[in-house]
Amino acid sequence: MFHLRQIPKALVANCRQVSSLQSNPLVGITVDDEGIATVQMQRVKVNSLNVELLQALRDSICEVEEKKCKGMVLTSVFPTVFSAGLDLNEFHKPDVKRLTLMNECIFHASEKLFGTDLITTIAINGYTGAGACILALVSEYRAMTTGQATIGLNDTAVGIIPGKWIYELMARVMGPRHAEHALTSSFMYPAERALEVGLIDAVATDKNDAIEKCKAFIRSYDSIPPDVRAATKRLIREDFLKYIEQTRKQNLAGLVEKITNPAFQVTVDEYIQNLKNRKAAKSAA
Repeated sequence: MFHLRQIPKALVANCRQVSSLQSNPLVGITVDDEGIATVQMQRVKVNSLNVELLQALRDSICEVEEKKCKGMVLTSVFPTVFSAGLDLNEFHKPDVKRLTLMNECIFHASEKLFGTDLITTIAINGYTGAGACILALVSEYRAMTTGQATIGLNDTAVGIIPGKWIYELMARVMGPRHAEHALTSSFMYPAERALEVGLIDAVATDKNDAIEKCKAFIRSYDSIPPDVRAATKRLIREDFLKYIEQTRKQNLAGLVEKITNPAFQVTVDEYIQNLKNRKAAKSAA
């Protein structure tokens, strides 16, 4: 058991107000007596990441910051589903203006989670691909359930060349060799294998266990002055944040070009049709 430093009553009381003030239907926030916020994505049915969910997620992080909570656990309200990744509807025959906004939202949510002074953790309780995997990579600590849950960046499987910033981010977490294999193969890692290659930090039996492991990680900093920890985190992460900012326009333009490419749209058409066929077959069974 980690030593718990007493949290000022005013801070805890202030944090307890978050859930009552936050009313976005896509993201829920609860805060425990220690001042740890649990931020739960709750977009029916599988937390597919679209413009609205990504904006709500960023706004929720800002709200938790404003309430001076000491850390946050990002997870899903659904017991066995974390996120299906980026919503394919955002990329299927897209309006360029909406597509540009979508890509900006991916960057903004990722930057916010990566750069916040909060202690950031993620409790992965199901499939976590593409954009959802990026959310895991920008967090400080990742706990993942065993069983059906898998995690990875499957861009190449659907015909997208990942941005250089995604490789750099993944290499920070699991090293260049494993990052290269993960991106080129679109491999989806089960929990045990993800732990072996350094993609996650802990394996959990279920969602509640994953959340508790995340909270234990947050508590492990109770003896460290929060301002000192935050300043050290900023020092370590500022170079990558600058890199993302400097290459943002180039990355956005590249993504729009890739997604609007006719060949990619054919791939998306086929993928969506396959999903519909599988759903129909499952319903008929």
